[in-house]
Amino acid sequence: MERTTTQAPIGEAPHPQAKTSRRVRVKLDTVTDARKEMSKLYREARAGKIDIADASKLANILMLIGRMIEGCDFERRLDALEAAERP
Repeated sequence: MERTTTQAPIGEAPHPQAKTSRRVRVKLDTVTDARKEMSKLYREARAGKIDIADASKLANILMLIGRMIEGCDFERRLDALEAAERP
């Protein structure tokens, strides 16, 4: 999740919601996209760029997005199989 943040005091991680006027868009259309974003989030938290608690909250949201994508994919595949079985 690419963020632009304001400068935090030395030794403190900037808050992820402290953004400048730039809007950042992240592609989250597939489970792979969500995994990549979660990996990036992990690296940012380990590097101290964002607070661990904020990273945890965002990671949970990414997990929910991943589950929703899986559910939608499953539903689409099931619909296709049912349509193929119809005479």
